[in-house]
Amino acid sequence: MHDEVEDVEMEDVRELRDDSDDNEESIDSDDENFGGKLAAKMNAKSNNSDDSSDENSDSESSGHVSANDDDSEDDEGETGQQEALDTNVGFNWDVRALEKEQATVDKENVAYDSSDDSDSDSEGDDDEKDEKSKSHKSRKRQAEKRREEQETSRREMALADGTADENPETAGDFERLLAGDPNNSELWIRYMAFFLSLADIPSARKVADKALERIEFRQEKEKLNIWTALLTLEHKFGSVETFQAAIDRACRQNNPKQVYLRACEILEKELANSSNESSTTSQVDNLYATMCRKHKSKKKVWLAHMQYLLRQSRHEDAHALMKRALLSLAPYKHTETMSKFAQMEFELGSVERGRTLFDGLILKYPKRVDLFFVYLDKECKFGSIDHARTMLEKKVAERKLSDRQMKSLFKKWYRLEEEHGTEETQEHVKEAARAYVGSQKQ
Repeated sequence: MHDEVEDVEMEDVRELRDDSDDNEESIDSDDENFGGKLAAKMNAKSNNSDDSSDENSDSESSGHVSANDDDSEDDEGETGQQEALDTNVGFNWDVRALEKEQATVDKENVAYDSSDDSDSDSEGDDDEKDEKSKSHKSRKRQAEKRREEQETSRREMALADGTADENPETAGDFERLLAGDPNNSELWIRYMAFFLSLADIPSARKVADKALERIEFRQEKEKLNIWTALLTLEHKFGSVETFQAAIDRACRQNNPKQVYLRACEILEKELANSSNESSTTSQVDNLYATMCRKHKSKKKVWLAHMQYLLRQSRHEDAHALMKRALLSLAPYKHTETMSKFAQMEFELGSVERGRTLFDGLILKYPKRVDLFFVYLDKECKFGSIDHARTMLEKKVAERKLSDRQMKSLFKKWYRLEEEHGTEETQEHVKEAARAYVGSQKQ
């Protein structure tokens, strides 16, 4: 049995040698790896013969594993044997396949290197971005620090040369200035405006309360200015209830008439700039009516209400209010009230209505030169110069005034002609004065 095995092995060796003669690249017997390569090739032949007997494969495979067909192997069989050797030996006999495989490996290596390069580049970009962001933040912090230092230096210079007192910019500046002059209402109001610019309304209210506590009680005007600022604040940033509550508080600590006059003035200014005139007008009317009801013996509140109506071109309401005022006021206040109302008619209403009122007063009080001069000034400013000359000539012709009053009258007439007349009109005044002096001597 052993001899038979040896015979088979010898035949396989001869067959492999014959095959190696046909191939361009044969196995060299002198090769030191000849035994391993030969054993690998014999195993490949035995495996191929088993597969051909079990699976009934094609003639090329059966011819490749047959021990008897020495010279019938074709090129495909040789290629199969070489592939079997390649897988076992680890060496590729096909030069083209080797070149293709090497090219593929090179491409993979290049791709891998490029991916590594891209990864490294991306990492480098990220590191560069991080460094840039850090440097940007660092520069920003340094710039802020420099600005703070410059601002501190500027404030120190302002404190040193005294300009910080003129333009306080911080709460500390205001507190420092108010510590030296606590009765200055203007400074307190600027302090309130400082907090209003920061939209801090509660702090502005606290400043107003603090000012009312620290200003001396003898400084009534200064306190009234603070109350006016507080009323303005409540009107703009508060509600109707807070505004009325501020008025009530101010009336308890100040002259109520002055408080109402300031409050009406605030609302009237708001009416001039308001788009919703109907609601604001009703609010102003109610406040003026309340003021006149509470202080009906004061001519100033009636005159303020009349002036408001004339500014709103409500002339009939103004004349009706004047009649009510004459009924409420004392008789000695009627003349001045009517004179003020006549001046308002010249300025805000009708010149003819103003003339009518003044003519009635002059007719009632012919020796009141002060009323006549007021009438003359309004006529020169809002009326006609010719009408003013006519008034003067008529007054001189009456000769109901004293010598002192007539002297004042001629001086008034001559100044009017110097301003609005000519040399001839000035000479006419001189002649009228000479004639009056001559008549008095006789």
